[in-house]
Amino acid sequence: MNLNRTKAPDFHRIDNINIPKTEFGLLSNKIPFHVLSGGSQELSYIALTFNAGTITSNQLLVASITNAMLIGGTKKHSASQIADTFDFYGAEIRTDSNFDHAVIALFCLNKYLEHLLPLFCELITESAFPDSELESVIAEKKHKLIVNKEKTGFLANGAMHKLTFGSHPYARRAEPADYDKITRNTLVGFHSSQYHAGNCHLLAIGCITDAVMSLIDKTIGNLPVKEKTEIQFATLAPTAKNATEIIKKKNAVQSSLRMGMQTIRMNHPDYHKLNILTTILGGYFGSRLMKNIREEKGYTYGIYSVMQPYLQSGLLRIAGEIKSGYAMQVADEVRREMQNLKDKLVSDSELELVRNYMMGEMLQTFDGPLSSIDAVEKAIDMEVGIDFYDKEQQEIMSIKPIDIQEIANKYFDLDKLTVAIAGNE
Repeated sequence: MNLNRTKAPDFHRIDNINIPKTEFGLLSNKIPFHVLSGGSQELSYIALTFNAGTITSNQLLVASITNAMLIGGTKKHSASQIADTFDFYGAEIRTDSNFDHAVIALFCLNKYLEHLLPLFCELITESAFPDSELESVIAEKKHKLIVNKEKTGFLANGAMHKLTFGSHPYARRAEPADYDKITRNTLVGFHSSQYHAGNCHLLAIGCITDAVMSLIDKTIGNLPVKEKTEIQFATLAPTAKNATEIIKKKNAVQSSLRMGMQTIRMNHPDYHKLNILTTILGGYFGSRLMKNIREEKGYTYGIYSVMQPYLQSGLLRIAGEIKSGYAMQVADEVRREMQNLKDKLVSDSELELVRNYMMGEMLQTFDGPLSSIDAVEKAIDMEVGIDFYDKEQQEIMSIKPIDIQEIANKYFDLDKLTVAIAGNE
């Protein structure tokens, strides 16, 4: 086959993406579930998400360490036995926690589910929190924090969150000394109150047959039920005007710049428009920020902006690793680009480029059930439902330059844009 490499391939615009729909129901113990079934491979991803994130505990680190200790040993099996069992069946077990939620997830072949689901449930109901394993987990995490506190990106990100969210739990950051305050009894109490059938939802993605759902119901559907934990919404105080913090690190090769702004939740009707605006600003390689700060001025290899969703708020986050001594100038350029989007209409050609980019990203995201795990989890955890993505592509295809300018003037309040810099400035 002869290819003419001087001629670009034909361009095909993506006008519509078929977003797969999840099936909703309740297990025997009333755990709500969402199922996205498809694909030819007999694989399953099964995740339980609990209302057991950082905001559900008054003590720092309790939520994250409790979640990590789920695989640290049960009343029947040691941590090594648990790891060996999942390895033997070629399965993966994952634990993760954030501000709002905590997750334990299983990824395996369907034919091994009958062997693994009972152990999966045992991790939730019979976690033993053995002292030896707890000491190891605390020592590892404490050491990791000490190492991270020498990294400019970690320091700048923490400072930005504190400037942006103030006294809200989203601003809390642990110190090494906080690990010394963790006790086994505290973790056991938190586990008892948060890890039960009344306080979670289930997501199953992959080749989810009737037989798989029957196994899930016989195991996860028998988890004990307690009263659901109602998440308390904390007050979000306004951000201080032009809040800025510079953290000096003399030996830093580069400076880490983090800028943030409180913004809207994913269920807000303006969310999709603001997300498109954020993509134009810094959400892809040809964005305004990349052209200005990387290509024209050479201050960074990369700088980006992203909408980071939380249950109680949203965060417009801008981040880049900057040539030492230029971070404040870059912050000024970011403000200038944001102001330009408020003052001038985006050209039709630029908007069309962003439109094609975002539709292409969505097409890749939903290229099969397993590719869509992160997107489906986010939609369910943020309580917007899978039809969120139908609305997103409708907005991408219909938005106009004047809509972009209006949303920029509505949400780009530069006085509320926080700046945190860590490095040799």
